[in-house]
Amino acid sequence: MSHENLRQRLAVRRPHRLFFLAMALLIAVSSNSPLLAQRPRPQGRPPAPAEKKSEGEKPKDDTKDKEKKEEKPDRYFAVTNATVHTMTSGTLYNATVLAKNGKIFRIGHGINLPKDTESLDAKGLHVYPGFVAAGTGNVLGSGKPDDSTDVYSLNMTMALAGGVTTMIADNVAAKHTFGSIEDMIVKRDLFSSLRYSTSSPDQRRKVREGLERVRQYLRDLQAYEEKKKSDPEAKEPDKEWIKGEFDAYLKLLRKESVAEMTANSTGELLDVCDLARQFDIRVVVNGAIEGWTVAPEMARAGLSAIVTPRRTRGQDDRLNRPSGSSIENAAILHRHGVPIAIVPGITSITTWGLAGRDLLQLNMEAAFAVRGGLPNDAALRAITIEAARILGIDHRVGSLEVGKDADMIVVDGDPLHYMTLVRWTIVNGRLVYDKDKETLYSHI
Repeated sequence: MSHENLRQRLAVRRPHRLFFLAMALLIAVSSNSPLLAQRPRPQGRPPAPAEKKSEGEKPKDDTKDKEKKEEKPDRYFAVTNATVHTMTSGTLYNATVLAKNGKIFRIGHGINLPKDTESLDAKGLHVYPGFVAAGTGNVLGSGKPDDSTDVYSLNMTMALAGGVTTMIADNVAAKHTFGSIEDMIVKRDLFSSLRYSTSSPDQRRKVREGLERVRQYLRDLQAYEEKKKSDPEAKEPDKEWIKGEFDAYLKLLRKESVAEMTANSTGELLDVCDLARQFDIRVVVNGAIEGWTVAPEMARAGLSAIVTPRRTRGQDDRLNRPSGSSIENAAILHRHGVPIAIVPGITSITTWGLAGRDLLQLNMEAAFAVRGGLPNDAALRAITIEAARILGIDHRVGSLEVGKDADMIVVDGDPLHYMTLVRWTIVNGRLVYDKDKETLYSHI
């Protein structure tokens, strides 16, 4: 075959070869052929080789790193150069109270303040824990205080000006966190209220019968627990009926709750003592006007009392025994070992009541107890740490201790003196009241 004929044949076959090559490339692309994987990438860098994991190695968790980045910086607040009255560990002079993130971090001398610490120089002034009002007021909202309280109200400002940082609302202990609801609630369900008055014999009978029925259930339950060790088929006592008031009785008998009862006369107080001893329950008596006549019995029954030293009741001449009120009531109860909290006769914060008139303030009520013979430090404890203990919130408020909430007031003298004024009030390590910046009080 001549060269010319060979060249013509190849020219005829070339289009067919190009067609088959194009088809082969198309098939390779559509099927992810490994042939193409060997070709160099037209753009970018080749993927980094995967790191070999050792046996048992867990994949790296970036969650902790993200949490660290999202954490808020620590918030510090300090009161310096003050006379610090801790209420539980004595008095420190020219000392510092340092709070971190709303809690007391350090108390003492020579404390180095962290950078960006907000501080108050209280030289020549006194620091006390915020007052605890163990009575209901109108500062906090009803129901759920953290949902219904006006945190910018004038009433809250007046309460803070009177040094009151914690108060009760609808059986809830909450704070006056002006401008915020953060950490407002201290404790819910403070007491189980029992109506047990001599004026209602039927109600008293129902309370005793209810407590006795629940106590028998607890005895049956204990017997069942013992029996099922040897008899797996032992029948558990029925508990479907334990609801409502019976559930409250159950908590009282298990000491998971404290009973709050109103009792004023000698007879009422003795009945409450008998109930507390018979069923071994913890009781807080509200009122106790004639407590001074039965103080030893109240102490033996383990009762606590919320009293108002200035509350008066005339002597009943028909009775052949001491009766009526006494200015020495708080002092006598304290002397016999009955824990007391003091509240004023008017617990509302108004311009005509508590805080609006100087001598109706909480600390002035405690001052009247001193007039009746109560020691000065005991009177202060009755509106701070002792009140907090009666409410079951002393692990958070009532004294200045490391780890507790940074609730404190800075005053210019003895809190039980009518001329003493609150200069600053701090709640949860935040300055919530400054006298010099309040138009109602700055001129005083």
